[in-house]
Order: sequence, then structure tokens, then C-alpha cells
Amino acid sequence: MTQARHVRHSRSAVPAFHRGLLAPRHWGAWCAIGLMSLLVLLPQRLRDGIGAGLGELNYRFAERRRAIARINIGLCFPHEAAAQREELVRGHFHAFGRTLVDMPRLWWDWRARFGRRECRFTGLDIVQRHVAAGRSVILLNPHTVAVDFGGAALTQHFSMSTMFKPLGHPVADWLVARTRARYGALFAREDGLRPVLRALRRGSVFYYMPDEDLGERDSVFAPFFGRQKATLSTLSRLARGDHVVVVPMIAFYDPAARRYDIKLLPALEDFPSGDAQADAAAMNRALERAIRRRPEAYFWTFRLFRTTPFGEVSPYKGLKRRSGRG
Repeated sequence: MTQARHVRHSRSAVPAFHRGLLAPRHWGAWCAIGLMSLLVLLPQRLRDGIGAGLGELNYRFAERRRAIARINIGLCFPHEAAAQREELVRGHFHAFGRTLVDMPRLWWDWRARFGRRECRFTGLDIVQRHVAAGRSVILLNPHTVAVDFGGAALTQHFSMSTMFKPLGHPVADWLVARTRARYGALFAREDGLRPVLRALRRGSVFYYMPDEDLGERDSVFAPFFGRQKATLSTLSRLARGDHVVVVPMIAFYDPAARRYDIKLLPALEDFPSGDAQADAAAMNRALERAIRRRPEAYFWTFRLFRTTPFGEVSPYKGLKRRSGRG
């Protein structure tokens, strides 16, 4: 396997710690981080139970998040029975709770060794063959609740890089960015594509999650689960050239086996095609196939269809607004 040359973070992606993070208004966040960190001392079976319990509470009382999940799942799975859709909504909240309780395993993994025993890989040889052949690899990854665990685990096998979008809370931004930077090179989204292209040329495997709705800029409308969605066209530009391949994947936690599954799928063929619309549709089809393997693990609480084509009314109209992600 070829080794990637050293790839540096962008300065804007990894915020420095400053005294303002210790201000009284952030004490609640630090207390939550401390309590969550103590849970790591418990056996995995107990952590799973606590996480599912927290997920159930979130399902019952986080009305806005639950409403968004119901809207998204209703739009993406219109032919499923109402009871099955509601089971998927609840399953998503339980999956999120389990991985949330597990997050301190990454926060305090100073040696960046996560994934040596906690994960099962399927299709790892797909990426290994492309890397050994000197190709640049983009991992096309839907936003699942275990997305950070998948990226951390893959650093045991490849030199990784990814992008970071601020979460909207200074303490969370510092903690999550520092954690991700421990496992690979981290770039700020506002820095554009140049740092990513340089990393790909140096042999870094790029961990890419392009499924959020970020508005019409740099996007085209393409089908996603049968509904038109504002879809980033960035992947087409990153994948130009015969030396770049796009490998779809999904990462999720399997509570029955008590481990994380990272499934890597065959590379996209004839991608990019040169047609931004066709490429966006191909990307969304690949994301759909991955999500269908473990639909409850997907972040259904994102406003996936907030940008509407042709002046259509937003499916989220009437929901109370809040700041932050999604």
C-alpha cells in the first residue's frame, strides 16, 4: 500500500482553545461533556441501554427534530405503512442516542487507535486496491449518526482527510474539530476545494459527506428517494481525472453485535460524466443505496429538502425555527 505524504490541516478548520470557552454560559456544556465521559467507564451493554433510553427521551420530547424526521421519512418512504415509518423515526433517535453516548471514546482517544477491535470492515480491499494502484480515493459517505466513528476507524488503514462545518456552539466546535483533526487532515468548508485537491494529489483518502442541503449555490436539483433535492455538484469537480475514484460507503453501529460496521461498496463507474445534472443524480443514487442498508442510522433530522425547486412550498413550513445545524 502506498503511503500518503503529510497533509496539513487548514488553520481555520481547527479552532484554538481560548478562555472564552470557560465562560459561565458554557459551564452546562462542560458538565454534559464530563458526565458523558464518565459513561465510557461502563460496559458497552450498559452504555447501549443508556443511549437508547436517551434516544427515547429525545424522540418523545424533541418535537421539532421528531417532526423533521417524520417529514423526511414520509417523503422518502411514501409507500411504507405509517406504523413502519414511525418505527423508523423512533429507531433513528435510538441509534443517535447510542452513538452520542459513545462519542467520548473518540474525544479522549489520544493515540488515535479507535477501530482496531471495535469495528468490522466490509469491502476494505476495494479501497486498498485503488490506493495500491496510485489512485486518489474519495469516500462518498451519507451523514449517519456514526459518521465520526467510521472516519476514525478508517485511519487505521489509510491516511485520511475530511471537511468540517461548524456546529454552531463554540465548545462543540472546538471539541469535534480537535477530535477529527487527531485522526486526519481537516479542512474548513469556507476554504474551498484547493486544500482537498492538494490532499488528494498527495495520496490522502478523502472522507466526503455531500448530502446536506446547503442552498442553490454550487448545487443542482436531482432526485433523492424520488424527490427533487438541492444537490452539491462539488463531487464532479473533485473526481475529475482518471486517477480519482469515488467509493460509496456507510458507517453504522450494530447494537446486536455491539460493534461498528463500515461497509465500502464498489467504485462508481463512468464518473464524472461531464454532465453536472447526471452526476448529481448518480451521486444521490449511490447515497440512497448506502442509506437503505441501514436507514435508521441516517440523519433524518436534517432539513434535507429545505431548498425547493420551481417555487414549491417548503415541506418544513410552519416548524419553529432554530439556529445551528440542519
